[in-house]
Amino acid sequence: MFTMCTIIAKNYLAFARTLVKSFLQHHPTGKAYVLLADESEGLVNAHEEIFEWIHLKDIGLPESLEMSFQYDVTEFNTAVKPYFLDYLLRARGVETVAYFDPDILITQRMDGFFRALPQHSIVLTPHTLSDIPKDGHKPNEIDILQAGVYNLGFLALSRTEETLRMLDWWKTKLRNECIMDPAGGYHVDQRWMDLVPARFDGVHILKNPTFNVSYWNLHERPVVNRNGLYEIHGKPLTFYHFSGLVSDLSRISKHQTRFQWGQFPDLKKLFGEYVAQLTANGYPATAGWRYAYHYFDNGISVPPIARTIYRKLESKQAFGNPFLTLTPNGFYQWLFSPTSLVSPVPQILKEIYYARIDLQRVFPDFYGADRNNLMNWAREHVPLEYGVDPLVWNPVWSSMIFR
Repeated sequence: MFTMCTIIAKNYLAFARTLVKSFLQHHPTGKAYVLLADESEGLVNAHEEIFEWIHLKDIGLPESLEMSFQYDVTEFNTAVKPYFLDYLLRARGVETVAYFDPDILITQRMDGFFRALPQHSIVLTPHTLSDIPKDGHKPNEIDILQAGVYNLGFLALSRTEETLRMLDWWKTKLRNECIMDPAGGYHVDQRWMDLVPARFDGVHILKNPTFNVSYWNLHERPVVNRNGLYEIHGKPLTFYHFSGLVSDLSRISKHQTRFQWGQFPDLKKLFGEYVAQLTANGYPATAGWRYAYHYFDNGISVPPIARTIYRKLESKQAFGNPFLTLTPNGFYQWLFSPTSLVSPVPQILKEIYYARIDLQRVFPDFYGADRNNLMNWAREHVPLEYGVDPLVWNPVWSSMIFR
């Protein structure tokens, strides 16, 4: 039996349905698992789907609250990937499994691939197989190097000792270092995978150009519709990855500038069919569902700077549940508390200050003569630049500025 899996927050339910239906259309005896890296909040029903739901509590995720708080939705959904794959291989006894990002559509049977998969421990697909034109457009080859050699929207594994060893290693990397910071050397889970072919045996680099076609390799893989079948260089397209999809189809991807629809009329037809399937699978109703881990328990959104500060703490456990706002010694209370009773500055502003050389130069006397000027700067810029809700920030700022 061929097995696939994907990971979603619940607002991506229509994507998961579309992916799984395309898989089962071509592999009707296959099995599909979907990990909900979110809280269901009564919106998902296990009995209504053609796949099996897996929940975070099932996969043995260590310090689940901490991970869901320190990462945004994209980071968290990728950070749990090795734990999910490990669960399927170890706990569920799956022999081979292919992971697909939810924004993928399978357009061709993959029997040959799945039958050959046990010959390898790990299968990866490169972003590109040839040079990208140097034409000033995005993405360029530096962008690809920053994102990683391999695209982790697709990954296939066999249950071998080497695979399980790789997953254990990968978990240690994604526990605290699954962040989107290309300039700093991070691109969520992908850059770590660049190390895998050198560190583990049984790694197969799949160079089939009909697999994992997307905006980053359209320069070498033009999509053509011939007699109702989508092809790449005369061979049937296996699956397309709709990364950066713009639902109104105003452009090919929000991540690229190189290509326009006029260059790929058949590709636009594929996109139109895909969006129609998303709509039929509930996209209008589900796309607006909220991501539970985007909010504190008081309904205020968690600002990205709070996640960064929390992730870098040496001892997170002392704060307890970071989403709770009324816990006296909790993270929320600490984040907005004064660092000094004599010359109070909010803890969050202190963290921002010491992360920015420009602020240190302009306001060198943090607790003294420059405190009020720093606080006046922070009144506008902390909400504007760091996403702190003014409903929270304004009372905090007001309580400390004149003291």
